Amino acid sequence: MSYYPVAPLPDVNARQVAQVIRPSSTSLLTIDSEDRFANYLEADAAIGLNPTILNVSPYDFTIRKAESLMNGFFTRIGISEVNFPWAIPNINQISQTVDVAYKFQGGAETVETVIMPVGFYTPHEIAAYIQEAVRNLTGIVGFTMSYGKDEVGNGAAGNPSFSYATNDADYQVAFRRITGPSTPPSQKQLFNLLGFSALNSNFQLAAYGAYTYCQYTRYVDICCFQLTNNQALKDQTSQTIARDALCRIYLGDALIPGNIPVRILDSVGANIPNPAFCPPGCAPTTIYRNFTTPKQIQWIPNQPVPGFLRFSLFDDTGTSLTKTVEFTDYATGVFLDWSMTMLVSEN
Repeated sequence: MSYYPVAPLPDVNARQVAQVIRPSSTSLLTIDSEDRFANYLEADAAIGLNPTILNVSPYDFTIRKAESLMNGFFTRIGISEVNFPWAIPNINQISQTVDVAYKFQGGAETVETVIMPVGFYTPHEIAAYIQEAVRNLTGIVGFTMSYGKDEVGNGAAGNPSFSYATNDADYQVAFRRITGPSTPPSQKQLFNLLGFSALNSNFQLAAYGAYTYCQYTRYVDICCFQLTNNQALKDQTSQTIARDALCRIYLGDALIPGNIPVRILDSVGANIPNPAFCPPGCAPTTIYRNFTTPKQIQWIPNQPVPGFLRFSLFDDTGTSLTKTVEFTDYATGVFLDWSMTMLVSEN
């Protein structure tokens, strides 16, 4: 006779041992561009000095501390929020000039340069300034330029674009980029802010450009090599120059008052350009971004965050933001400091 082991009946009173699950421990690493100075006495002394040599600009600065900023066995650094007061004018030392060429009755062309004073301008204000400048430089007293209005006669009124006309059959005009060693092809100019192209560089009685919001840049990349150096998965971009970035902030996230239309109705019901139309970047504002899914930077657990961190900011052409601010502006401190919060995690 053979015997087989009999399986015991299940214990209906059995309880599985509970396993405690908790979120990973986290801590904050906060960065403020104002901390590039040890105190306000040092900050006051730095104003007016060369920003390309000294630690003056909040758009390219170094944090220096005698000790490490953070020690601990953490493996991830995530950028959770950024608060960026926008103080870079859309008309700055890079984007303030455009060439205007004109000729009388098919004669030889004459080229003049329109130089706009640095500052914040709405599209309507840019059109008004260039209209007056072209009249004074060329003598074409009937020249008109508008934004959101059809100066060409093709029924395109209401579009967010510039149009212009000589209103004089004896004159033709053309707009062109500034050329020279100090203005590389990759640099955005007033010509580009106006939405102009090669078509606008040909002599015409009237013409219009592409849609434009007159923004000097559509976004800003915040970079810090000391923090992104450890990430194995490198960042890539459709730009010519690729940099590992902590984050990218868009001007479209700026805090602006309600939706202001390009055109409005006047007192008699006519649809006219709205001079109050102000896209983000055409006036001082604040960009606040709370990242729902922040970028996670891989970190070596036994490596501290060093006390030397250099933060560099770049526009949508890959140009340092420091170059967009007038050198003389540093004498009066025409810039605003920004801040960033990073979440450091053990897992």
